[in-house]
Amino acid sequence: MEVSRIATRALIVALVVIVSAAVSATAKANDEGGSLCGMSQDELLECKPAVATGSAAPPPPSGACCAALGHANLTCFCSFKNNKYLPMFGINSTRAMELPSKCDPNQTAHC
Repeated sequence: MEVSRIATRALIVALVVIVSAAVSATAKANDEGGSLCGMSQDELLECKPAVATGSAAPPPPSGACCAALGHANLTCFCSFKNNKYLPMFGINSTRAMELPSKCDPNQTAHC
């Protein structure tokens, strides 16, 4: 019975540590105002068709997407470069890393 309590407490501590780490990582990537790397959720959605998985040739980024990338923190996006969860959200990370140069050939994420 005592082993079961210890195991339960250890699991709870582990979950708290994992959640804390996730919150910390999210806070690092998020800028003020609920944005991600300087882009609002609407701006990120503007770029999604150009980085979506499942299509052989995605459309080029929209003007609104490129405008949003103009003020985005591209170095921040580098932290997502090899993120294994992006495909679960329909995002091709290789296409995402190529997006800045598709908007402006002189702009890169410098990862």
